[in-house]
Amino acid sequence: MKRLALLALVVLASACASVPRDAGMNDIRQRVSDRTGQTVEWKTAPSTADDPRVRELLQGELTADKAVAVAMTNNPRLQATLAELGIARADLLQSSVVRNPLFEAEIRFPSDPFRPYELRLAQTLVDLIQLPRRRALGRAAFDAATLRVTSEVVRFAADARAQHSDLLAASQRVALSRLNLEAAKASAELAQRQHDAQNITDLDLENEQAEYEKAKLDVARDEQTLLVAREALVRAMGLRDASIEWQLPQAFPPLPASEQDQQQLEQLAAARRLDIEIARREVDIARRQVPMARLAALGDITIDGHLQRDASGAKTFGPGIEVPIPIFNTGAPARSRAEAEYLRASHTLNALLAESSSQLRAARAAVAEARARVEYYRDVIVPRRQRIVELTKLEHNAMLVGVFQLLQAKQNEARARRDFIEAQRDYSSAHNSLDRVLNGVATDPSFMPATDPLAAKRTSTTSPEGGH
Repeated sequence: MKRLALLALVVLASACASVPRDAGMNDIRQRVSDRTGQTVEWKTAPSTADDPRVRELLQGELTADKAVAVAMTNNPRLQATLAELGIARADLLQSSVVRNPLFEAEIRFPSDPFRPYELRLAQTLVDLIQLPRRRALGRAAFDAATLRVTSEVVRFAADARAQHSDLLAASQRVALSRLNLEAAKASAELAQRQHDAQNITDLDLENEQAEYEKAKLDVARDEQTLLVAREALVRAMGLRDASIEWQLPQAFPPLPASEQDQQQLEQLAAARRLDIEIARREVDIARRQVPMARLAALGDITIDGHLQRDASGAKTFGPGIEVPIPIFNTGAPARSRAEAEYLRASHTLNALLAESSSQLRAARAAVAEARARVEYYRDVIVPRRQRIVELTKLEHNAMLVGVFQLLQAKQNEARARRDFIEAQRDYSSAHNSLDRVLNGVATDPSFMPATDPLAAKRTSTTSPEGGH
């Protein structure tokens, strides 16, 4: 009994010493930095005000990187995700704890000539036997939880980057729509004057007025889209102070000199995909649960020591043991469930491994197509529309074409520039999706393990009475 108790204390002390005090935050900070280039910190004290560093970060042009930095610093939802680390650490601590011993005392009547009593001290034996396995299982679950939190932080950064791209595109669309509105207004006013002079027909006037009305609707729609995109980025950055202003860049950043080839992407994915690493941890957790489930039929094996005095004053003492008889519950349900969980986790990992190359090829193809479209608009379509406007001006000055043709050429150029903005936004979105695939945090549910990504899985190592 003494040796068993001493062994339990030694094992328990070593288990508690292995629990990281920072709940794995240093590892998460490094993983996030490697994947996003950003720094994340866990604030243990909640706040209802913006972080003091926000105003400094919002100085100058708000690039996508700065928007992500603000979100990492200031968003309370990100902090709620990081708080999962504290829960995971508590689960790890609990996995190294055995249930408290039970002390029982009985006094019997009548008491002649001595008052009879019985004292009993009992401890469950299964907790001590399973302690090393539960410790290993708890550590595996903790590691999986830190990976899930890392995945959510990286996903959070990708979402903030996408919202910044949407806002930048919406801002540029509004600017073009307003220019188009000015051109349509000038065309409508000119048409009205020429109609008053009986130089154009009623149909020509109505057509120009209709274009003007359409341009006003386009501006209203684009301004609403801009408002929605702005508020989405405000939420992503976690800004509480609505008076804080920032300035967006005038244009999307230029295209990189080149894109990574499939082999480079495969190498990056092998080192960075969090979903595959999480799935491997899930397989390890499920594998460790199988042998533990095989002892489920035993329930609680309790060892005890008792001291008894009867009414005559005679005392007896000695050890005891309680062993459940597996008649009704042979442990088959628990074993079957554990084996099925292991099989499911293994299939999920195999599916992710099989799908990863296809996902990379699809994402890379989307980036290549979007890049080609951006280059085509930049190098062909927009310059050609600019050239058409210049040539139309020359012919207008030579009185070979009317002013309406010149205004139409300018509107066509504005539409080409609008399409160019959309192509740039699509490229940014495609590149963001590629980064998600590389990091294993794609929004497509088929890209992720079956586990809930927002909540760290609480690996159950509970005994029938709820202890860990």
